[in-house]
Amino acid sequence: MSLASLINLIPLIELSLVSSIVLLHLLRALLGIGLGGAFGFIFIFLCSALLMIPFHEIGAPWSLPFVAYIRGVTGDLSVISTMLILFTWSSWSSCRLSSATPFIIAFVSILFYPFALGFTMFDPYAWGYSSIIFTSAVIVVAFLLFFAKQSWEALMVSLAVIAWSIHWHESTNLWDYLLDPFLAVWAIVISIRWLVWGRPEPVTYSAWDIDSSVLARRKRGRMFS
Repeated sequence: MSLASLINLIPLIELSLVSSIVLLHLLRALLGIGLGGAFGFIFIFLCSALLMIPFHEIGAPWSLPFVAYIRGVTGDLSVISTMLILFTWSSWSSCRLSSATPFIIAFVSILFYPFALGFTMFDPYAWGYSSIIFTSAVIVVAFLLFFAKQSWEALMVSLAVIAWSIHWHESTNLWDYLLDPFLAVWAIVISIRWLVWGRPEPVTYSAWDIDSSVLARRKRGRMFS
């Protein structure tokens, strides 16, 4: 396999892993099936491998793997969405977000998408195409998050900028690495839930009801444990 072919497969491999983890989470949440630890990793590996098998290998008339059709519907998820799914939905409790993060994402989404969809002449989406000012502003936000002891958010934003700079996905727009419709919907829904019914107590937090930061854990010597 050539390097170019491998690079083209990276988005499919990424989405197959994400899809497998989402399926694992749904099995846990809806059916109560316990697939933790080694069984969870085995499930993710096998499910990802199945999603990467081209249909024609099993006698179907379609040549692309199933994950390619998933990608045709969802597109490439943002780096922030991918990281949330990989670490938070997989119940890795060491990675926690500030309780203000969903509100910030929801606020940015509500401001961003109406303009980006062309409802006005103002188009912030264009900033994502190699705008030095916008890129610098995002990097400054990452630094501010880190010094505000929100190092998990800072890490996600930083990795989004790095992924954009090396063209990890097909898109060359920085916004596509920071935000996507699925992330926006999640943030808006959880923000409304917290505003209407109140934020859950820390002892009842689920994987998506998140508080504290990686920096605080690092100070206690438990950054990822």
